[in-house]
Amino acid sequence: MKKSFLSICLAATAALALNATDYQGNIVVNRNGQTYNSNVTVKVTEQGNGLNTLVLQVPLFGTMTMQDVPASTQNGITVYSAERDVQTTFGMMRTTVFARTVDGMMAANVAIPVQNATMWFNTVGDHFQLPNSDMEDWNSSYENEPNRWHGFKSAGGTFASTSAGIAKLGSSDDVRPGATGHSAALTAGSFFGIVANGTMTNGKLMAGSYSATSYDNHAEMNKANGTEDFYMPLYAKPDKFNVWLKYVQGKDNANYKANVSVKTFDGTYYQEPDGKVYTNLSGSIVGGQIAACDWTHFSFPFDYDSYAANGAATEAIFVTFSTNGNPGQGNADDAVYVDDMELVYLGNMTDLRYQGQTINGWDPAVTTYSMEIAGEPSLDDFTATIEGVSAVVTKSMEQNQDGSYRIAISVVSADLQNASCYIINATAPAAQVMRGDVDGNGYVSIDDVTALIDYLLSGNGSSINLLNADCDQSGNITIDDVTTLIDMLLSGNY
Repeated sequence: MKKSFLSICLAATAALALNATDYQGNIVVNRNGQTYNSNVTVKVTEQGNGLNTLVLQVPLFGTMTMQDVPASTQNGITVYSAERDVQTTFGMMRTTVFARTVDGMMAANVAIPVQNATMWFNTVGDHFQLPNSDMEDWNSSYENEPNRWHGFKSAGGTFASTSAGIAKLGSSDDVRPGATGHSAALTAGSFFGIVANGTMTNGKLMAGSYSATSYDNHAEMNKANGTEDFYMPLYAKPDKFNVWLKYVQGKDNANYKANVSVKTFDGTYYQEPDGKVYTNLSGSIVGGQIAACDWTHFSFPFDYDSYAANGAATEAIFVTFSTNGNPGQGNADDAVYVDDMELVYLGNMTDLRYQGQTINGWDPAVTTYSMEIAGEPSLDDFTATIEGVSAVVTKSMEQNQDGSYRIAISVVSADLQNASCYIINATAPAAQVMRGDVDGNGYVSIDDVTALIDYLLSGNGSSINLLNADCDQSGNITIDDVTTLIDMLLSGNY
């Protein structure tokens, strides 16, 4: 009889038993070098006892139903992993599915090796990314500032209109190598010898003073304002902030640096330049000072450890670009070009251990392993080392009809896009047979003859080794085995 076990949150998933959820999104099917796209629905129905039925509507392959799929949940991410024979338009096909869900979104990988087919289903979209990160959507209501990004044209404060005439933010067709379209160009200006830095932020700029160094001139964000245009929610902690930048100085000065600031915080009021220490920060990128450069791809890691003492939630992200890291410094006509931003969520497994020892032959690129395990495996015996501050590990196990176990241990990034599933096929060690050692004490003696006769008379095999008792290797234990055992003792051939 097939068994299935939940790994981590049995109680939570059992409480949802018999519920059905539809995920509507796009599926891409690659088969024999050809690609097919379609909008489809994936239905997940909870059968109870931690098992699920997944129904996929797949181009070319028809409606595919996979039953008895175990699920495991950790930190809100649920993973489904199974290998089953599934009916398709091409007949019954061995199919592997690896799906993960969070907050009503799903990403899934499906493979049918015999048809050279792989499938990718996704409903996540840009949920975990910055809006208009490619700088291709420009908002006419702000005189062509990029949508969801702001310069001084949309600023508040007494001197907003004056600042907008000095420090510029606009569209440029100077884009990174290999790209087309637009980038955002931030250009510094000068007013009576005072440099106004070119600035772009996803918060709101405030121009409240003629003094370039006044904290009345700043960028701010606050969810209490209730204005989506100046507030950007964040749903998980990213590991890196990637962006293409070009920094051109109006006058060469190696001491001047452009500035990239990315902060994660709890969504309550925050501004920079700040002039104070904010305890609502949960993280910040490292290394945002940029020397003059042509188009360069930067990858800034986030530092969360330095802000851990704040105990602040990560609910919003505040991004600011400036032609100079210090207010009022730099040159008139300094320019920073910004394109193609990306929040990176890691989900990598670097080590996998069983009972404290790295699995034999472990290689992160190898996803299937076989091992012998005495008795019924325990998922607690498997531990993983992962990369990804918001990544999670899930574990599930099912017993095959032949008594072996299929153990799935997965690492999934917070945005569901980076994930790996490692399968361990676990079998019991082969039974050791010592023919004639009926009582199992490690050697053959007259006591084994007595034990064998007692078994034949009583039928009670609880105290003998039945494999060793089949002395003539006929597959049955009879009086002939007693004769064979006596012959073995007399001849010494055992």
